[in-house]
Amino acid sequence: MKGRHHIVLETANLKYEFDIKRNITVIQGDSATGKTTLIDIMDEYVRRGSNRGIRLQSDVPCEVYVGTEERWKYELEGMQGSIVFFDEDYRFIYSHEFAEYIQTADNYFVFITRKPLKNLPYSINEIYGIKTSGKYHFPEQVYHEFYPIYRDQSNGHGNQAELMVLIEDKESGYQFFNKVLSAVNVVSAEGNSKIQAKMIETDGESSLLIIADGAALGPYIDGIVKYAGFRKSVALYFPESFEWMILKSGVLEDRGIDEILSHPEDYIDSREYISWERFFTALLRECTVDDRYKQYNKSDIPEFYTQGKNADRILSVMPGEIRELL
Repeated sequence: MKGRHHIVLETANLKYEFDIKRNITVIQGDSATGKTTLIDIMDEYVRRGSNRGIRLQSDVPCEVYVGTEERWKYELEGMQGSIVFFDEDYRFIYSHEFAEYIQTADNYFVFITRKPLKNLPYSINEIYGIKTSGKYHFPEQVYHEFYPIYRDQSNGHGNQAELMVLIEDKESGYQFFNKVLSAVNVVSAEGNSKIQAKMIETDGESSLLIIADGAALGPYIDGIVKYAGFRKSVALYFPESFEWMILKSGVLEDRGIDEILSHPEDYIDSREYISWERFFTALLRECTVDDRYKQYNKSDIPEFYTQGKNADRILSVMPGEIRELL
């Protein structure tokens, strides 16, 4: 399944309008924010159609899972090419087996839940809360690519000697920043699930910049942002992925890349890529496979990307406020 799908769901008193553009979307929030009402109205429409005064506008089928815990795989087989909504009460959506199923499913999945789905690599950009204005309800992004949480004017973000940069893993992204930011202490968290623990280990008085792939950070973002609030001086930068930064920078000088990045949802098939990070990695490899100087290797980044103007162009993708810290 590909593409962006616009959905309008309404009754005489309520209206929801939103876009679904990735294989995994999470709608969260406290009680009485409209989450349960959304899924209840959708379920009513699926079962009884417009006879109940409900109107659904969508270019693909929408389904609500109302089956059993035990037969979920069998029951989902009849929902191919659909946007499937789940309530958080189903235990199987948190299982490894369900995560494996999603990797090749020809569906988009929407989860109405306050609990993190630790087995699913969903994007921070597809976590929403419900915003209400009169009868009109629409999902509003909870997290964003860049968060300036606190700025401690006493020690200043601009002093490189006091800044620690925490990178998600030890592969190409870490290698790049470790080589290019030679005046800064660059540390690996050794995985997105360990970022919060690594933050706790670091000196709480030092300035901290965290850089991680936003495309798969969804299950861990809440803990990271909450703990960041206890730090004196911290900034968070979560691009889609390091590979996305390279593609966005223009160092490959391929006009076709700009077209893909302008609306990636039209190119990323949910049956092939469980997260957009994997797609951008595959795209970067494909674009550089015939050039041994540029040929991308996630485990060992070529010097082409870490030297001179190429490194500067990759860094220029970051927001200006982030670059000022470096």
